[in-house]
Amino acid sequence: MAKSEAAKTVKRALEVLNFLATAGGPVGVIELSKELDASQSTIYRILSTLAAEGYVAQDPHTDKYALGLQALVPAGAVLNQLEVRKQALSALERLAAETGCNANLAVLYRGAVLYVGRIDGPKSARMYTVLGRLAPAHATGLGKAMLAFLPEPEVEAIIGNGRLKPFTPGTITDPELLRQELERTRARGFALDHEEFVEGIRCVAVPIRGQHGRIEGALSVSGSAYQVRPDAEEALAARLQDVAYEVSGRLGYIA
Repeated sequence: MAKSEAAKTVKRALEVLNFLATAGGPVGVIELSKELDASQSTIYRILSTLAAEGYVAQDPHTDKYALGLQALVPAGAVLNQLEVRKQALSALERLAAETGCNANLAVLYRGAVLYVGRIDGPKSARMYTVLGRLAPAHATGLGKAMLAFLPEPEVEAIIGNGRLKPFTPGTITDPELLRQELERTRARGFALDHEEFVEGIRCVAVPIRGQHGRIEGALSVSGSAYQVRPDAEEALAARLQDVAYEVSGRLGYIA
């Protein structure tokens, strides 16, 4: 096989894995071929190879495909090597225990929020938030906590000038209104999510910094609208800021 053809095959296989990772359920060959604009025979060959290596698994009843257990091996290795996660895990446990809320850790990846840590609070509403899940930066407290402290060119590359995707009636979809919200976030030092991504769920988030003040991720506590009430936001933010300062120090940040 020529090098160019081999590169195309590898790229296509990665596209298949990425699609399955975000599909939310098993997917058939026909759907994959349409979504990835490839022939069914090409998709089938790639799936057969990935299945033989354990990276995808086929449901014997529906013939559809989902990620296989082998995909957990490199994913787990990446998580275990992620320095911000290693330094923040104990802090997440403390936050969940002290606040009763869900404690979350995320990094910014390709303009989106990537969840890399989570501890469920003992009294908090459960959310479908799995490690490795991507979420929109503009509609989440974690995302806004990072965007607010990034250099302006990086922020503009993410939010652009077009209408942002709505997820709930509370989602900020106007880029100019989002810029104003990011300015408020910088002024108060923490970000808020008032049911902007999931209805009924509110969030308070703060950034984590590394050496030279670089944004390495963000911490948040989330819970029901009753649990994360407006009159509780400042107290939660203060606790988050203390913990984020501690984690940032471990990552080499000097205020």
